[in-house]
Amino acid sequence: MPSEGHEEFQQGRQAPDQWVPAEYRWELGSMAGRRALSLMRPRLLRAALRLLTYALLAAAFGFLGGWLGPEVLDDDSTSPSSPEEELAASLFPAAGVTLDVRWGDIPRRLVAEGVIDLDKFSAAAQAAGSPLTPEQVKLLSEGSDAPVRFDADNAYFLLDVLWALGLANKDAVLTEGPMAQQGWDKAGGYASTGGWTIGVKPGPEYLAALELIRLTPQQRAVVEEVAHNSYRPCCGNMTAFPDCNHGMAALALTELMASQEATADEIFAALKEISPFWFPTQYHHLALYFEGQDQRWEEVDARLVMGMDYSSANGWKQVNARLEQQGALGLGGTGGGKASGCAP
Repeated sequence: MPSEGHEEFQQGRQAPDQWVPAEYRWELGSMAGRRALSLMRPRLLRAALRLLTYALLAAAFGFLGGWLGPEVLDDDSTSPSSPEEELAASLFPAAGVTLDVRWGDIPRRLVAEGVIDLDKFSAAAQAAGSPLTPEQVKLLSEGSDAPVRFDADNAYFLLDVLWALGLANKDAVLTEGPMAQQGWDKAGGYASTGGWTIGVKPGPEYLAALELIRLTPQQRAVVEEVAHNSYRPCCGNMTAFPDCNHGMAALALTELMASQEATADEIFAALKEISPFWFPTQYHHLALYFEGQDQRWEEVDARLVMGMDYSSANGWKQVNARLEQQGALGLGGTGGGKASGCAP
């Protein structure tokens, strides 16, 4: 029977409980539903960030009512004036997060190779009420040499493009790592493979099929270091076992940054910066926890944050339980929700 989350995978200790058709069906749902939900996420994320900021402010002033109107939350010109506002601003900067990495022609190649069917992507976005912007269409059609920037409006668009890259790129993490060791015959059962539905062909057919990023031995070592030591709160598996969309996206960003000479520390820092946009509740609670340990979020070591003790599903749940016991969550919510779950 499938568990609520994915089981942890540690080489030599425990094999992951991945071949779970019932969970797979629950996560993926219908094709139309998956596409609609995926493309609705920019709006949902903006709303979630506003609600989270509102909750922080309400907790600070000790009430739940409508004393602070939505215009307060939408006023980007207002400088943070309380610890709660500062925390929200550090997690979700209004200007977004700009990374020292560039796409180059990879998005165009993903479209040219059929990994992303631009017509399917555009139609699904339109049907969901969040049509692709001209800038996003241009990125998919031409690529870009501008630095990659994440914000509340594009976080899930970028998640999907990175997901496509992580799925299709031929890399030793996929071809020789834990996923390959479980057997390619199970490839269709992962949310990150079977769940990819906006390509010309089914997702499993693109798994590690294209040489999109070439790495030197030194760069490959960086990818291995990050992939085996970074996690995400929707799963118990490390990035080296990318069974969900976030795992594939994290792997892709790691490969892309490493190919452009980023160090492991720089990649861990980038993952720490963008993860709150994908999991606002989880990383808000982690930031609260570290502040309770007299550590400002900006100063917490990124390797520590992205490691198993904090960014895995079980690690985050343990932190959340401690916050509940301490009464640190204020408004009584457990915050167990996900920004996006493990499938599109």
